[in-house]
Amino acid sequence: MALGRLAAVAAAFALLAGCATQAPQPPENFQLTVLHVNDHHSNLAPKTRTLSWGGQDWQVQSGGFPRVAAQIDALRQQNEHVLTLHAGDAITGSLFFTLFGSEPDAVMMNQVCFDAFTIGNHEFDNGDKGLKTFLEQLGTPACPTAKLSANVKPELGVSPLKPTSMTDSFSPYTVLQRGGESIGIVGLTIATKTKKSSQPDETTQFEDELTATRRAISALQAQGVEKIILLSHIQYQRDIDLIGQLPAVDIVIGGDSHTLLGDFNDFGLQSAGPYPTELTNADGTPVCLAHAYQYSQVVGELQVEFSGDDIAQCGGRPHFLLGSDISPAEGVVTTLNPVKNALRESGVFSMVEPAPELQRLLERYQQKVETFSAEVLADVPELICNQEIDLPRRPGCADILSSGAHRLTAEAFLHAVPEADFALNNGGSIRGDIEAGDFTRGDAFSLLPFANTLVKIDITGSELKQVMEEGIAYSVSDGGSTRAYPYGAGIRYSVDLTKNFGDRVANLQVWNKELDDWQPVRPRENYVVVTNSFIAGGQDGYETFYNLAERGRATNTGIDYAKAMANYARELKVLERPEDFATQSYVPVNKNTENN
Repeated sequence: MALGRLAAVAAAFALLAGCATQAPQPPENFQLTVLHVNDHHSNLAPKTRTLSWGGQDWQVQSGGFPRVAAQIDALRQQNEHVLTLHAGDAITGSLFFTLFGSEPDAVMMNQVCFDAFTIGNHEFDNGDKGLKTFLEQLGTPACPTAKLSANVKPELGVSPLKPTSMTDSFSPYTVLQRGGESIGIVGLTIATKTKKSSQPDETTQFEDELTATRRAISALQAQGVEKIILLSHIQYQRDIDLIGQLPAVDIVIGGDSHTLLGDFNDFGLQSAGPYPTELTNADGTPVCLAHAYQYSQVVGELQVEFSGDDIAQCGGRPHFLLGSDISPAEGVVTTLNPVKNALRESGVFSMVEPAPELQRLLERYQQKVETFSAEVLADVPELICNQEIDLPRRPGCADILSSGAHRLTAEAFLHAVPEADFALNNGGSIRGDIEAGDFTRGDAFSLLPFANTLVKIDITGSELKQVMEEGIAYSVSDGGSTRAYPYGAGIRYSVDLTKNFGDRVANLQVWNKELDDWQPVRPRENYVVVTNSFIAGGQDGYETFYNLAERGRATNTGIDYAKAMANYARELKVLERPEDFATQSYVPVNKNTENN
């Protein structure tokens, strides 16, 4: 018996020794799917889009929030561990917002059920109070969307966003669980642009993006969270610049620049880079960066594999959402199978039927929008481009120095305020082209979608020169907005960006109604300019306008700028493509680069 016991003990020791020498099993890699959108700007209805393939153009219905919902639902069912994120600028930009405020966007977003949303600059277009309303509408007990921004700093007890504590309306970050893993999500809002190109309360501040993000990441790491997503509304190129300066970040889901990623070359669309874009953070570990274009057109599907707390692999694709009905833009085609097959096999387009419940919700709002929009104001013989001078040339607009749509809206301002000598508006004041065909009341309000009124300002020639220099400087500044660039009517000028501030604008002239001729702007002469209330309030870098208003030299006419355009079109009956522009010549920063 003693020998038997000894044998058993020996066997046990042998077993333990064998376990001690066996190599530990590495943990299984963790697969995460991130579904994301950005910059839908109250564009809830689908659009008609022209795609090029096989040597001809094809028309197809694209996007719309019911398709966004259907695609996200399908991808959720196909993947195990899923996060659904929105990278900001959900509201303002269509008649849905003009007529109903943020309610339709919140209703639609709640149906999709986003796990997290970061605050974009346009969320502040109706001030802190307007953002507060939207954030209260967003999320339900069944869908508690986390509202985020690490660098927006409303004043405690003053801003409606933070009446009692710094997390009343939103938080710098959140931590979500997927598959037993803790995932930190940090929100980020573009700082300078939001302060100067939107309407936050005066007391609300915006911290430097890098400083705020580093602090939020440190706070997450202190809690033991090492899988970190940055939900960023600061633009694609600035995301790229930021990633190299950040520790620990693994994934960046971005917005603001309306960036299309993926290979769309075979279909006549240009992208800014691959989907996803693979980079390296300050620790030298991989980062997956993804954006999802704009206006409810694309759902991003980012597939990420973690090995421990580091990225092992980035993958996925964009889903550019299309309807199944395709027709040739011109002529007759006997079969559509080749183009449909090419779209299905592209790896970037997806044919999706709208989600029925969201389609019914959309139609409730759409009926009122269509009733409001129906009146035909004018005929448009040919496309009038919204081709901003400092943005890439677009098909059909490549041979145009500047924006005909901006020129016409400036003329509408002058028509509404005839006592003004000239009109100025910023690039971002209008959105979209003026399409050929009927121009309706709905088109006028879609073209000019923000809550702006017309303001007339008494200004001297020297002050005007300063205003022009300010707008152009902000349009090329880091963290500024290219859409600050000035456009106008009754005024013309030359711009040279290779020169320093103060010398970039030359040959300033104003149309003299009495002499029926162009006259040089004289430094001490008095003029009246009409502009929109946005830049009249000093936004987009137009600080001199703000200073003049503070000195009692500005008058808000109360005329809605979209109504001014509607009335102008109604009187003209035909909107012609302008042949002359306020910008007479333009030299970009790089003299060897064309206007692109």
